[in-house]
Amino acid sequence: MLNIREIAQLAGVGKSTVSRVINNTGYVSDETREKIEAVMREYEYYPSAVARNLSKRQTNSIGIIIPQANNLFFNEILTGVESVVGKNGYMMNFSNTDNDPKKESDAILAFIEQRVSGVILQPTFSYEDPKYQEQLRKLLIRLQAPVVVVDRPLSRSVWDGVFFDGYLASYQATEALIKGQNKTIGIITGNLEMKLARERFEGYMQAMKDFHIPISEKFILKGDFTMETAYDLVKKCIQEDRLPDAMFTTNNFATIGFMKAVIESNLKIGLDIRCISFDYLDFTDILGLNLSYVGRCDNMGELAGKMLMDRIANPQLPRRTEVVQPRLILKGSEKKI
Repeated sequence: MLNIREIAQLAGVGKSTVSRVINNTGYVSDETREKIEAVMREYEYYPSAVARNLSKRQTNSIGIIIPQANNLFFNEILTGVESVVGKNGYMMNFSNTDNDPKKESDAILAFIEQRVSGVILQPTFSYEDPKYQEQLRKLLIRLQAPVVVVDRPLSRSVWDGVFFDGYLASYQATEALIKGQNKTIGIITGNLEMKLARERFEGYMQAMKDFHIPISEKFILKGDFTMETAYDLVKKCIQEDRLPDAMFTTNNFATIGFMKAVIESNLKIGLDIRCISFDYLDFTDILGLNLSYVGRCDNMGELAGKMLMDRIANPQLPRRTEVVQPRLILKGSEKKI
């Protein structure tokens, strides 16, 4: 393996500059940093974790970045991560990006300054954009700490990850609605420019095709994973008297918007329209709605926390990814009462 002096010679810089890049101390221009990091990647140079931590004086804190603090799913992630890292003696520093790449960059820069021991990251809606991914990659490299990516996969990622099989979840939910004797089945999608939303839509489409159920464009409500858009789309369907027998809502905000429009119109879920939700909403049980849903077999936050603890303890582990499988819970709202 190369040493710092040899890296400096290959990159055409001084040893102190290489040291500043490795330990993320002092100023180094982006051009020089990229030149040094390119040499390190080419010769597979990985600084000693022990030496790096000593030089960086890393804290016993873990950074976690989520895109929507008001989303119950992301709150479950936070709770799951905290339950693991807390037991291992780490404090959790939390940042909410509101799906804003600028806020995400600022959060990572703050974690660099705080010298966190690791980061759990749920990227913004921009996670498929190549320019965004390259900027994010550079920032995460500057962290010089383990990273676990959750829920939204990055292309050509070198980091550990915990993801969910949204395609299978949507297929299972749609299949259950079909077996509930619904003849027309609609869907409220997310923004179909997002891979995550497309996977859920494709699962619905494949189930409809496999069971030879006609697919009607008027029942495909193209949303954006927000409550407001889902509400407006469903309200318009009700006003135009074109509701399907059943609806699959592809995230919890879409479910809330759907329920609000239906309840406001004095319709009953299970009687006037059937529904299966993507992810569990606890308040539906309190309201006695008996809402069927497709959820996740494991707590993704706990899995991400365990993966990060393993990586901190053993930096030389091979990259790992885990895909959480769906769990279909039928409570009756998928079939006519």
